[in-house]
Amino acid sequence: KDGSLSTKTPAPHITPVARQELWNIWNADPRVPTVASRHAWAVSRNVSPLRVDQWFCSRRSKAKKLGQPISSDTYELSLE
Repeated sequence: KDGSLSTKTPAPHITPVARQELWNIWNADPRVPTVASRHAWAVSRNVSPLRVDQWFCSRRSKAKKLGQPISSDTYELSLE
Protein backbone atom coordinates (compact mmCIF):
# COMPACT_ATOMS: atom_id res chain seq x y z
CA LYS A 1 0.00 0.00 0.00
CA ASP A 2 1.09 3.56 -0.60
CA GLY A 3 -0.20 4.79 2.76
CA SER A 4 -3.04 6.86 1.31
CA LEU A 5 -6.61 6.29 2.37
CA SER A 6 -9.06 4.77 -0.06
CA THR A 7 -12.12 6.87 -0.77
CA LYS A 8 -14.24 3.99 0.57
CA THR A 9 -12.46 3.83 3.92
CA PRO A 10 -14.49 5.69 6.56
CA ALA A 11 -12.80 8.59 8.26
CA PRO A 12 -11.48 7.49 11.66
CA HIS A 13 -13.11 10.50 13.30
CA ILE A 14 -16.36 12.32 12.78
CA THR A 15 -15.80 15.24 10.45
CA PRO A 16 -16.80 18.72 11.68
CA VAL A 17 -19.64 18.83 9.13
CA ALA A 18 -20.98 15.43 10.23
CA ARG A 19 -20.58 16.39 13.90
CA GLN A 20 -22.67 19.54 13.37
CA GLU A 21 -25.27 17.46 11.57
CA LEU A 22 -25.37 15.03 14.53
CA TRP A 23 -25.87 17.96 16.93
CA ASN A 24 -28.72 19.26 14.78
CA ILE A 25 -30.31 15.79 14.79
CA TRP A 26 -29.88 15.45 18.58
CA ASN A 27 -31.25 18.93 19.31
CA ALA A 28 -34.31 18.25 17.14
CA ASP A 29 -34.98 14.81 18.67
CA PRO A 30 -32.90 13.74 21.70
CA ARG A 31 -33.46 10.02 21.25
CA VAL A 32 -31.02 7.42 20.01
CA PRO A 33 -31.71 6.13 16.49
CA THR A 34 -31.66 2.42 15.68
CA VAL A 35 -28.28 0.80 15.18
CA ALA A 36 -29.03 0.01 11.53
CA SER A 37 -30.05 3.58 10.72
CA ARG A 38 -27.02 5.04 12.56
CA HIS A 39 -24.73 2.79 10.57
CA ALA A 40 -26.44 3.61 7.25
CA TRP A 41 -26.19 7.34 8.10
CA ALA A 42 -22.48 6.99 8.88
CA VAL A 43 -21.71 5.04 5.72
CA SER A 44 -23.62 7.58 3.60
CA ARG A 45 -21.31 10.29 4.99
CA ASN A 46 -18.10 8.23 4.87
CA VAL A 47 -17.77 8.34 8.66
CA SER A 48 -16.99 5.40 10.94
CA PRO A 49 -20.24 3.80 12.21
CA LEU A 50 -18.46 3.02 15.48
CA ARG A 51 -17.73 6.73 16.04
CA VAL A 52 -21.38 7.61 15.37
CA ASP A 53 -22.49 4.92 17.85
CA GLN A 54 -20.08 6.35 20.43
CA TRP A 55 -21.32 9.89 19.77
CA PHE A 56 -24.95 8.95 20.49
CA CYS A 57 -23.91 6.90 23.53
CA SER A 58 -22.04 9.92 24.91
CA ARG A 59 -25.00 12.23 24.32
CA ARG A 60 -27.35 9.83 26.11
CA SER A 61 -24.93 9.36 29.01
CA LYS A 62 -24.36 13.10 29.48
CA ALA A 63 -28.09 13.82 29.32
CA LYS A 64 -28.75 11.20 32.00
CA LYS A 65 -26.04 12.69 34.23
CA LEU A 66 -27.67 16.11 33.86
CA GLY A 67 -31.05 14.63 34.79
CA GLN A 68 -32.53 15.29 31.36
CA PRO A 69 -35.27 12.86 30.37
CA ILE A 70 -34.21 10.63 27.49
CA SER A 71 -36.77 8.38 25.85
CA SER A 72 -35.82 4.75 25.42
CA ASP A 73 -37.72 4.74 22.11
CA THR A 74 -35.64 4.49 18.98
CA TYR A 75 -36.35 5.78 15.50
CA GLU A 76 -35.04 5.50 11.98
CA LEU A 77 -32.44 8.16 11.23
CA SER A 78 -33.01 9.79 7.86
CA LEU A 79 -30.24 9.64 5.28
CA GLU A 80 -31.22 13.08 3.98
